[in-house]
Amino acid sequence: MIRSGQTESIQQRLSSDDISYTGKISSESRQGYYLSAEETDLSKELDSQRHGTSKKGLLSSGIVFNDNVLTKTLSETESENSIFDPDKMGSSVNSFLNKKNNVLFGSDYVYMKNFSDLDSATPEVQASQKYDGLPFYDDTAKIVFSLNKQDKSYAVTKYTQTHLSDIEQLREKTELHTEEDAIKTLYVNNKISRGSKILWRQLAYSCILKVREKNVYVPVWYVAIETPDKSIQVESVNAFSNTIVTNNTIPKVEDH
Repeated sequence: MIRSGQTESIQQRLSSDDISYTGKISSESRQGYYLSAEETDLSKELDSQRHGTSKKGLLSSGIVFNDNVLTKTLSETESENSIFDPDKMGSSVNSFLNKKNNVLFGSDYVYMKNFSDLDSATPEVQASQKYDGLPFYDDTAKIVFSLNKQDKSYAVTKYTQTHLSDIEQLREKTELHTEEDAIKTLYVNNKISRGSKILWRQLAYSCILKVREKNVYVPVWYVAIETPDKSIQVESVNAFSNTIVTNNTIPKVEDH
C-alpha cells in the first residue's frame, strides 16, 4: 500500500511515524556490477599452502571441511594468542587476517561492523570479501570468528571461512538506486513499522543465482530494523531494480 502525501520527503515521513535512525539517509548515487564468481575449494588451497610452507601457524592443525566451508578450531594456547580489542576491533581483525598462516587469503577480507554481534551470549565478528570497494554479504564470501569474552577483550575460539575465486564483471558498471530509494521502498511496503529504529544500512553483494560452477552476485541494500518489541529484522532491497528481496532460496541452473 502506497500512503498519501507522496510529496513529503522520506525523512519527514519517517519522523511522522516516530521512526528513528542515525546519521543522514544518503541520496548519493553509487555504481556496482553484476558479478560472477566460483566458490574456492579451500581444502585444495590448504593442501597446496601446507606443501609450500613450514608447518607453522593456525593453518597447521584443527581444521575440518564441509563442502566449501573451512572450520578452524583454535587450541587453548592459540586462542590466548588471538585477542581482539573491542576499542580497536577493525584493526584487531584486519591484523589477524593479514598475519601469514592465520587464514587462507586473509588480505581478501575486511572487518564488517554491521554484520558482527558482540552483544549476544555467543559473540561473533564477521569479515567479508570485497570487490571494487564493495563488500559481499553472503555465505560464500565471509569469515565468521566465534569469540570468548575475557575482561575487556575477546579471544578467538574458532572461525569458519568461505571464499570466492575468479570474480568477473558480467556487465559494465551500472548506476544503483540510492540508500534513500531503498528506505523509501521498505517504508511504502510497510516493512518499517511505526516506532521502529533503523540501526544500520549497508550496500553489499549478494548471490541471486547459481549457474553450474558459477554464482551470480548483485548489489543489495541491507537495512537492519529494530521493531518496537525490540526484535531485529534485516530487510534487503535489490540495488539495481529497487525491489524487495523476499525469496531466500537461490535458483540453480543446471546443465542438461
